[in-house]
Amino acid sequence: MSLRPAIIFTVLFAILLPVYLFVDQTAMQPTAIQQREESLLKLQGINSIVLTRGSETVQFRKTADGKRYEIVQPPNAFIPQDLIDATVTLLLNAKQVEVVAQNLNDLSQFGLDQPKSVMTIQAPGRPQPLKIFFGNENPTHTAIYAQIAGTPKVFLLGRNLEYYQTLMFQWVEGKQGKNA
Repeated sequence: MSLRPAIIFTVLFAILLPVYLFVDQTAMQPTAIQQREESLLKLQGINSIVLTRGSETVQFRKTADGKRYEIVQPPNAFIPQDLIDATVTLLLNAKQVEVVAQNLNDLSQFGLDQPKSVMTIQAPGRPQPLKIFFGNENPTHTAIYAQIAGTPKVFLLGRNLEYYQTLMFQWVEGKQGKNA
């Protein structure tokens, strides 16, 4: 191999590297406006969550040190901390989702006339709690219909949030862990 191709490749690399690092990377970084538009719930943190499914209720809230969550209801119940943390993280990182309806005349087609579960979230900086109603699965069983109280839209949310709720109720009922 001669020295000429090595010199040519080195010069090309020296020319193209700054273009890649400065020009291309700045175009790929989302702006603050784009990041704001992607957030679904617009939460900066979560103080407490109440999950209601039929006559069952599970409530957990942040401890005084703000590092963990403790079960408030039912008393003496156990839910693994990592399951609670995963739920909180999922809610905080929820991105904009597909809106499937903006006409709320017939919520029964989405199972939201009698929601299967309700999640009430107390967040810092919000005077009123945020309520999310969960309905039926979509026809492909990949998502669940949901509605945020006060918002005239029906969303499709991934099933992770519903799955985490189900696991929490199973832990409270003793169907998970050592008692299973």
